[in-house]
Formats: sequence, structure tokens, C-alpha cells
Amino acid sequence: MIGLAIMAIFWFMAPIEPITPVGMKVVGAFLGMVYLWSAVGSLWPSLLGLTLIALSGYGGQGAVGFKAVFLNAFGADTVLLTLFAMVLFGAMDEAGCTKYIARWLLTRKIINGRPYAFMGVVWFTCYVISTLVSPITGLILMWPITLRIMDTLKIERGDKIWPFFFVGMFAVMTLGQPFFPFMGAQLIVVSAYGSMTGVPADLTPVPYVSYMALNFIMTMLLMVTYIIILKFILRPDVNKLKGVDADQLAREQPLPPMVWPQKTMMIMIPLYLIMLLVPSFLDKSNPVVNLLATLGPLGVTIVWIIFFCIIRYQGKEVLNFKEVSYKQFNWGIFFMIAAAVYGANALSNDATGVKDFLLNALNPILGGQSEMGFVAIMFTVALILTNFANNAAMAVVLMPVVLAFCDQMGLNPMPVAMGVTMMVFVAMLTPAASPHAGMMHGRTDIYKTGEILRLGFPICLVTLVYYIFIGYPLAKMLF
Repeated sequence: MIGLAIMAIFWFMAPIEPITPVGMKVVGAFLGMVYLWSAVGSLWPSLLGLTLIALSGYGGQGAVGFKAVFLNAFGADTVLLTLFAMVLFGAMDEAGCTKYIARWLLTRKIINGRPYAFMGVVWFTCYVISTLVSPITGLILMWPITLRIMDTLKIERGDKIWPFFFVGMFAVMTLGQPFFPFMGAQLIVVSAYGSMTGVPADLTPVPYVSYMALNFIMTMLLMVTYIIILKFILRPDVNKLKGVDADQLAREQPLPPMVWPQKTMMIMIPLYLIMLLVPSFLDKSNPVVNLLATLGPLGVTIVWIIFFCIIRYQGKEVLNFKEVSYKQFNWGIFFMIAAAVYGANALSNDATGVKDFLLNALNPILGGQSEMGFVAIMFTVALILTNFANNAAMAVVLMPVVLAFCDQMGLNPMPVAMGVTMMVFVAMLTPAASPHAGMMHGRTDIYKTGEILRLGFPICLVTLVYYIFIGYPLAKMLF
């Protein structure tokens, strides 16, 4: 009812200069969607928001304008990429590839008798799984494994190392979630940025290598910092972890030998990335490079799906599109991407007057700030909002503000925008922060709310400081 009320109020309210009458309806639809995404769900609020934007006349008058909104929203390559990427990478999870990745990493002999090496390997494993599939998959896979290890080592719930280990594990997962800019909720933000800045359809919204490098460097830096603080400052008792034995873990986590379809899917990951990145480095006069540039992320993803659908193992398709999509496809994310990207583009359009309104309203707060002051405020706001609402939605809401004030201050908006993108995934302090945060808070057998807040708040604060003083300068170099 609150979400519907937000939409209705803006629909009938007199325009607030310089927002236009159409702009008021678009703002109401978008803010209503943002609220409902956090409080209710993603699917029907997205459809309702797009319906109201279509009825506002933003896409044109009458039935033609109404259809244009939905055709443009769902016909965007971002939405199609989301559909096919979820199936392609979901097939990896269905084939059990993530289990083999986890077992391989957790059975490295470097962990023998080295508690902090063991924790680092576990957390890095969580990071890898989170980037390839999702933090939810990472938790579902890693909770049973790590709990079994703790039980074997006789580490009890009351031992001091317990909360440090499990909260740290979750933190690394949530930091790693936005690693790939062409899949998951982060695609919503990256695509919204590209749409608002007018990036041509044949170009990627952000340089993929720079984006992934920023996430990887900052996550690893934060993980190492956490380990250093544990080892040299907090110094919890880790003697029981010295009993970790890679060979024993290998025996306790038996998996059958990998078959060739699983090996092919594992090889696909680096080949997929190479196919996406090659056009950025090599001359497009080369026919192969030109073909890859023409295909883009959407085409490359479809080609791999075709390949895995064609090849067969034991008389069955390696990738059964229907079965994989039934288990792995997230309709909420799909509809949310369509609505969020289209709605964000509408907000930034001059026809709505929203950009000018934001400049006038926020200029007293942000207008007189230095570059670092502006960055600090935006990153802090992103961190606070994301712990109470939908991650991607909060970033999309902040994107017009970032772009407007970067333009006013003469700053390159990409480093600020990508910093905000990373910050909105530092979501762990409340159950509403993200679906996987809700899972974490719900596992009272592993986490106590007090422990999550006691450790999570400093982790979030250190992450904020790192991104302001290290991440942002690094992003300026990378972008």
C-alpha cells in the first residue's frame, strides 16, 4: 500500500519545477518501484512501474507509446544478456563445477598446519564461487563444508574464532558479488550508467578489465587486511585450526572424477572472458576480432549456449536449456533489470527535468565540496542505503546525482560511479540488505545478530575508508 501510495501521490501532484508533468509521473513510478523492490519483491513491481511510465506518455502517446516502452525495456541487449548469462553460468552450477572448484581450492597443502592460510583459502574459494554464480550459491555450498570442518576440528560455537571466521567468509562473498559487470544485479547498475551517459549500443558501458581489476584488487586488499588484524591485533585462539589436513579434507569431500562436459565448462570460463576482452586490445581489421566485436557479450554468450546445447554426453544435451532455466533463471532479476535500466534512462532524460531538480536541490550540500569530499559523501550514502534496501536499486537512484555533480565539478564520472557500484554491494548489517544477508541473519545456529553487527560494522567502515582513499584513486588510474 505504501508503494502504491508513492506512485499515486506523484501521479496527481502538481509538478515541482523544473520537473515536467511527465517527469513527475516517471519519478513516482520509479520511486514506487524502488520501495517495492526492497519491501515486497522484484517481479510485479517492475511490471507495474513500467506500465505507469508507459501510461505517462514518456514513450509517446497512445498505444504506440505504450508498446514502445515495453519493447525498449525488454528489447535492450542488457536484458537479453541477463537471460542467457543466467542459463550459461547456471549450467556450470547444475553440472557440479562449483563443487569441484571448491574441493580443489580447499585441498591445497598450503593450508596444512597454517590456520590463517586455511582461512584465506576458504575465503578466496567463497570469492570465486560468488563471482561465478552468486553469494547465495556460495553460502549453500560452503556452509555444510565449513561446518563439517569445524565439527571435525572440535571448534565449538563459543570459540572466539567462530564468528571471525564465518562473518569474514560472508563479507568476502558479498564483496566479490559484483566482480563480473555483465551478469547479476551489478549489470543493472553498469547498464544504467551506460544508458544515462549515452554509451552507443555497440560499445560496452565500462571497460571490463578495469572494472574487474578494481573489484579484485580491493577485495583481496580488504581480505588481507582482515587477516592481518586477526593475526597481529585481535589474536583469537586458532590452535584448533592447526589440525586442518588437506589430504583428510580430500577424503571427506569425495567427488567422482570429472567427466569431459564438466572439464569443457571449466575451460569455457577463461575462453569466455578472452572472447569478451580481445576486441578491446586487438585491431578490429582482423576478421576474428571483428566477429567477436560484432557478437559482443550477448552474442558470445549465445554462441556458448548453442555449443553446449549441440554437444551430447551419454545421449543427453550437455546444456538442457529448459531444465537449467527452470532451476537457475531468476525472473525477479530479469524484470528488475528491464525496469531499472529503462526507468533510470527516463529519469536522466531532459524531458523529465529530474537532473536539473537534483542539481538545484543538492547543490547546497554537494556543490561546494572538494573532489574527495564529494566522493566520501556519495560512497557513505551508498553504504548506508544499501544496508536497508535493494542494492542495485540504490545505485541506480544515486547514479543521476553522481553524473549531474561530476559534470558540474568537471570530474570523470566513471570512477565515482563504479565506486558507488562496489559500495552498494557491501550489504550485510540487516536482513533487508540483500537476499544472502537475509540468509545469513536467518542462520541463528551459525551467526548471532550481535556478532554480525559487532564485526560487520567495522568491516563496512574499513571498506568505506579503503574505497574512499584507495579505491577511488585506483579507479581514476584504471578508468
